[in-house]
Amino acid sequence: MPGASLERGSDEAAGVPPEARTLSPPEDPPAPVGLPERAVPLRREVLWAVAAAASYGMTLFLGSGGLVLLAIPGFLGLAVLEVMAVRYVLRRPSRGTPAPYPTDGSDHRGPVNFLYAALLKRYAVLVVSSLVLMAVPLVTRAASLIPLMGVGLLGIALATVFWFDQLRWVRQCARVLSVYSFEFRAPVYGLELWRHGKRVVVLGYQGLKSPDMVAREPMGHPRWPDAIADGGWFAGDEVFGGVLLVPGTGELMCMQPLDWDDFEQWRKEAGEERRAQAKRAGFDSRVV
Repeated sequence: MPGASLERGSDEAAGVPPEARTLSPPEDPPAPVGLPERAVPLRREVLWAVAAAASYGMTLFLGSGGLVLLAIPGFLGLAVLEVMAVRYVLRRPSRGTPAPYPTDGSDHRGPVNFLYAALLKRYAVLVVSSLVLMAVPLVTRAASLIPLMGVGLLGIALATVFWFDQLRWVRQCARVLSVYSFEFRAPVYGLELWRHGKRVVVLGYQGLKSPDMVAREPMGHPRWPDAIADGGWFAGDEVFGGVLLVPGTGELMCMQPLDWDDFEQWRKEAGEERRAQAKRAGFDSRVV
């Protein structure tokens, strides 16, 4: 089987089949990941709106003389809420609908192009909304609406910072998929779900398992994809890194060994072709 092998030189000399050298048998296999969390209820957005209105109202104390200090928590509250809102728009998960591109391992460009388009649309929504907020006080010339200009400027700045981080991960996935072909791995075991789209997974293969892999979903979705436990399409080399495509819903995850340093000897003993492939894919060092 092409892809990563965790063999040492003695294994290859002994004629051990590639499938047996690629993965190590699990001692106690972790449980496959379950279903994704339910959609966030609408009441959270309502609470955000109430908090934003209250914070904005406090900013109006800025020109009130003795009560000017009350404007400080108002500005801080708006800033915190704006960070949360921008991240929510850019990172909100899909509703588990089928992907509009093949997810059977035959399409390398479809998932990447879809992510680029989705991120561009979300970024455009945030920028246009921020520009509208900045235009309101200029058009109405109302002094009470001047804080909206600061809200708009901060929104554009935050959206740009978070957006570029997402684009970086999409580009990394595209780089991997330009080098490696997809192979199906099943089941996929979920160990931990971290913040900002990171999680720890193990890829199964014919009763064996890969190293613990730390994976980063480019959009930063804080949930497990639907039906990922049934398996996914892996493109890469386990000791260097790779990309996992989830069938059906089409999520991408860029991944590398969690214990990167523990596999340094394996990488050194890998053939020149494997090391060259990993370098072209951007996995000559730890990136995830």
